[in-house]
Amino acid sequence: MENIFQNNIMAIAQHNESLAKTISNVDYTPYVEVLQAKSGDAIPIIKKGSGHIAVHSKFDPVKEAQRLIDEFDCAQYDCVIVSGFGFGYHIEWLLQKVKKDATVLILEQFPWMIAAAIAHRNLQNVLKDKRVILLVNPDEEAIAIHMKGRSSYKTLFITHRGSFQIDPERYTNLQRIAKAYLATKEVNIATLAKFEKLWTSNIARNIKEIISAPPAKAFFDKFHNIPAIIINAGPTLTQSIPYIQKHYNNAIIVAVDTSLKVLEYYGIEPHFCITVDPQLINARYFEGAHSKRTILIADPMVHPSTFLFYKGRKAITGVAFEMMKWIEDTIGSYGTLRYGGSVSTNAYDFAKRLGAHPIIMVGQDLAFTEGLAHVKGAYLDDHIFFRNYRTYTVEMFNRFQLTALPKIFVKGIKSKQVHTNQKMMIFISWFGRLYDPSLINATYDGAYIENVTHRNFEEIVYQSTEINVWNEIDEIFNRSIPNVSTIALYSENLIKQLDEMHQQTDKMNTMLHQAIRFSEELIQNIKRRKTQAIASLVKKLDDIDARLTDFSVTKNLVGLTIQHIIHTVTEGYEIDDTVTSEQEKVALKSLYLYKGLMEGVEYSNRVINNMILALKQ
Repeated sequence: MENIFQNNIMAIAQHNESLAKTISNVDYTPYVEVLQAKSGDAIPIIKKGSGHIAVHSKFDPVKEAQRLIDEFDCAQYDCVIVSGFGFGYHIEWLLQKVKKDATVLILEQFPWMIAAAIAHRNLQNVLKDKRVILLVNPDEEAIAIHMKGRSSYKTLFITHRGSFQIDPERYTNLQRIAKAYLATKEVNIATLAKFEKLWTSNIARNIKEIISAPPAKAFFDKFHNIPAIIINAGPTLTQSIPYIQKHYNNAIIVAVDTSLKVLEYYGIEPHFCITVDPQLINARYFEGAHSKRTILIADPMVHPSTFLFYKGRKAITGVAFEMMKWIEDTIGSYGTLRYGGSVSTNAYDFAKRLGAHPIIMVGQDLAFTEGLAHVKGAYLDDHIFFRNYRTYTVEMFNRFQLTALPKIFVKGIKSKQVHTNQKMMIFISWFGRLYDPSLINATYDGAYIENVTHRNFEEIVYQSTEINVWNEIDEIFNRSIPNVSTIALYSENLIKQLDEMHQQTDKMNTMLHQAIRFSEELIQNIKRRKTQAIASLVKKLDDIDARLTDFSVTKNLVGLTIQHIIHTVTEGYEIDDTVTSEQEKVALKSLYLYKGLMEGVEYSNRVINNMILALKQ
């Protein structure tokens, strides 16, 4: 028995020394009783409550495993994700059925299950198999790391029923994380395809606002230990209005764009309002807004109409986007905020960077509380809604949001359970992973967020602030506004660099035309198996690649306009699934990438010209 365990541990260590060490130190005996099935094979019996669970058949676990795997045409899949290892009988049979180059990703929740399995069965062939990736009690990051580059694979999910019985919630969660990763990658590529040019265009069109406004970081670390109330636009925000009014003078009020008009309706002028969305519909949340003193903390990629509609004061954030990084390298840092996919995550991080403590969230339902997507009045007010969705009623649009994604029910703050969806689950997980003791969720009802402190309004004690928040904000804002000569200097430096980039894009254009022609010739020569011609063309393409890398800043600017193409290539998506030759697949991807770069160069040229014109006005 000891030899079996050690040999199995050595097999695990070949792929994952850390896991081998963990399993070596696990005592499985409090959890597992190992018995013999009638077939003579070892099976684990798990103690659960007053009963027991047989993880495999008590008669013949091998035949049971074969029946499970034979339900699927495993040879048709590039990746098989298995929830539950058990004693590995189903994994052994699966490895006989999948492709030789397939990936078998095993998600096991309990280290003691692996320890028991390798103590009683010789599983070296499974554990040494290069196709096998064994993850034990993995978090989202670990699953993402091992699924990177496999997003495009044809994937099969198999749930081992015996393992699932032990803890259905945990095994379901592991599978949910894996499925969410695949879905997110698909969405990311679609999002990049939809927005990458919009982001670039918006920054270019906003360039005058960017260089004329104070940087958001001017406010960072200026409000230590002053409470901040983050006001989101969840359905229960209305119940929090009296609370906000009561503590207005004892806290920093940070609104998100969708909640601003609601606060104005109740006579509340927030100190800051965060906006990050690049689309025109989002800019219209500010149409008719009358706040003048509120500082709009704007992402540089917001739609330019945002700055037309909002008549109050503005400050600009930095962003982890190549074009903005180039601007910051030229004229100075603006202060980047963490981004978790929702403006509420930016608002939290802004409050954190202010130095605020504690940070209290309200209206953070992250659920369709009382059947609503947002607080009434926060979204689609009559003239905005009518202008954009003339054939819908507000009720129809709300119903669409409720049914657009499959329902997920989670624990509620006050309600026993609430209706949310996969999109909002991403944000629930984001806040849950912060483990921030200064974060308090005082939302009236909605999704309960694990690892976040939840408090009723009356449980949160405020002390009078020693500073006048408005006076401090006014002073910081006034001293941080660039003067006329500074703005002129910024413009001059940017125009100089843009002129150089314009010259570089012309050179890149010529080289990419050559690269496209060489790639097309390469594909034809691969089909004809002309080895000498292939080698010559590959060398020419290598030379072009080397020269393209010399245009560092311009290359990055071009690259950010074709990120969906880059992700399509790096994540392994097939350009033409009828092609079987590996050489031809590589050549096709090269051609696809060069054509994408050409498209990016042409678009970047237009952006550069527009930015120069804007700066000269």
